[in-house]
Amino acid sequence: MPRNSEARISLVISISTVFGAFSAVLAMMPFSFSFPLIPYLKFDIAELPVVTAFLGFGPVPGFISALTYWLVLNVFGEWTPIGPAMKFIAVASMLLGLWVSYKLALRFRIPYISVFIFGSLLRVLATTVSNYLVLVVIAPFFLEFAVKSLSITLGLEMEAGLGGLILVLAFTAVYNVLHVALSLFPSIFLVKNLSKQGLFLNLKQPWIIALIKQKKI
Repeated sequence: MPRNSEARISLVISISTVFGAFSAVLAMMPFSFSFPLIPYLKFDIAELPVVTAFLGFGPVPGFISALTYWLVLNVFGEWTPIGPAMKFIAVASMLLGLWVSYKLALRFRIPYISVFIFGSLLRVLATTVSNYLVLVVIAPFFLEFAVKSLSITLGLEMEAGLGGLILVLAFTAVYNVLHVALSLFPSIFLVKNLSKQGLFLNLKQPWIIALIKQKKI
């Protein structure tokens, strides 16, 4: 293998692990706030480095960053292994949705905002399935807590049955859509500005920048 290829692989791995570790550090700092309706759901900025790596350097560095983020959370995070696993599912499915939308945008005339739509859609689908397993099979006490929280906040009388489960999953989906916006749009802003400052050196132009120029947005 040519030496420059080896150097490029080393650079990609280094970038990926640094961004993933940075996400884990941010996750452990007091920069989060609870989703008012279901307090165990947290909004945070910890996903920004992973999404920035994905948008700026491509899918491989992005997914390696997400994997690094998950591994570190398993050591230092909360509610292990459930919490880190749920975060990884949310982030990885969002990244997959972003990449699918990019590939579709290259072939069809779909708007640039499709990256948000597909990222949200796949994240909601993946987290709905995983949350169902956690709430019904693995840790039903989370369902009881979530239903009680919704009952108090919304002023409704609910029990942890099918109706309560559906409502919890619905509001969890809303939370995930909002979190995609929180993670995606600031990351696009970061990639734009970092690209202008030459952070990406002689690497290819960030795919998100190429997509934005293609769509003239």
